[in-house]
Amino acid sequence: MAVDKQCKNLFRSPSPAQCMEHYGCIYENNHLITLLVDPADGSITDANRAACEFYGYPLRIFRKLHITDLQADQTSGMVKFIEHGMPGGEHGRNRVFMDKHLLAGGQQIDVEIHTGMMSMLGKSCIYTVIHDISERVRSEQRLRESEERYRDLVELCPEAILVYSGGMILFANKQSEKMFGKKKKEMIGQRIEAFFSEEYLKSAKYKKLMTWGSTAKERFRIEQRLIRYDNRIFDVEISGVPIIYEEEKALQLVLRDITESKKEVERAVKLQNHRHTVVFPLEDKAELEKLYIPARTLSGDFFIFHKIDEERVIGMIGDVTGKGITAALNISALRVLFADCLEVTVDPLQAIKELNQKAMLHLGEDYIAGCCFQLDFGAGVLKAAGAGINEFIYVPKDQESQCLTVRGAPLGMFGNSEFEEITVPFSSGDRFCFYSDGMELLFDTQELSRSYEYLTDKIAEASLQDDCTWLNLSIK
Repeated sequence: MAVDKQCKNLFRSPSPAQCMEHYGCIYENNHLITLLVDPADGSITDANRAACEFYGYPLRIFRKLHITDLQADQTSGMVKFIEHGMPGGEHGRNRVFMDKHLLAGGQQIDVEIHTGMMSMLGKSCIYTVIHDISERVRSEQRLRESEERYRDLVELCPEAILVYSGGMILFANKQSEKMFGKKKKEMIGQRIEAFFSEEYLKSAKYKKLMTWGSTAKERFRIEQRLIRYDNRIFDVEISGVPIIYEEEKALQLVLRDITESKKEVERAVKLQNHRHTVVFPLEDKAELEKLYIPARTLSGDFFIFHKIDEERVIGMIGDVTGKGITAALNISALRVLFADCLEVTVDPLQAIKELNQKAMLHLGEDYIAGCCFQLDFGAGVLKAAGAGINEFIYVPKDQESQCLTVRGAPLGMFGNSEFEEITVPFSSGDRFCFYSDGMELLFDTQELSRSYEYLTDKIAEASLQDDCTWLNLSIK
């Protein structure tokens, strides 16, 4: 049966044996690294088992060492230890300080030292408990270096960057001074509205931005027109991502001035819309109905008609890779390349082959999905070749529609691509429907052969996933 030992503190006059038993419990067998240091000369009078194992010295050697023998900086001497561990030489409250120590093998470590005075066997000692904080110090150093790199990158960034939380600016980089028209120190602690007023408040995300910071959980991007205090107008793209800044949740905001690029987009939109108002070159031969709805401001869809002579027209419908300005530039390049091809041939298949080689040469990684067709009203024949847009619809007068296939990879994808061409005879009252892949996502083949009014109504109810272009040619 186990017998509980009575603590020596319960005795008014504990025996030496009881004192040694208590000493073993709180010192020798303690897992904390503990030393007893003589305050008079700094010699180590004792070290517990944990200290011997940690520093790599046997006890007999430890008792011959001076506290300065453990210090990495030998020049600081005993003075530093006494000043930190026993300020003014008085028996004061416990002290905590940090230092660098050396192990027996020469390895340098960072330590946190806790000291206090105690009497052991009638002799005053500095009771010294040591904690290895090397990993903590390394982590803090890595964190400082990471923060410094972050600040360096942020300062070098050509865009305005803010750290924003609870409606307040916590940090601003140098580039933000240009957009805000103020020095960084004038911006810290202020709200964005102190420098700008929002012209339009349609954006729900922008409204949330005024209070976001501690609650945001995902990335976002919005565009907003802002008016600066000096009435200068900015179109701004604001990208935000949640971060931890100085141990608090916040938002990193990147504000990019897109004023000039918006103007370029507006000019490109006007040009693109103008090109889509073209009429069919031989209006006395066929009637053209067109449905063109971009999913975004600038579409990647296009269509072209070119009059060969009084009986023939060659055309093309297509979709280029990319969106926005990239799409507009690719369409402009395609129009030039198509015009060059027509100097060589007016046959759809040969034109597609020529375009493929030119696309491989000039468009780099971009490619074009298209269908080229020629209507010969004198012969009553349509020829079509496919390159990524691989089907169209033929609707004979008073008959069911037919979905026709013309195989071929997109232009610019493979240098050795093979393309198909088919010939379809037509007569008065027949119809041909050509369309981009955005229409295929919304309608089946039967629907695509229906009227302009039907498709317009249906698209108004749909959520566009891609640009939609539909051409209906009714033979007169």
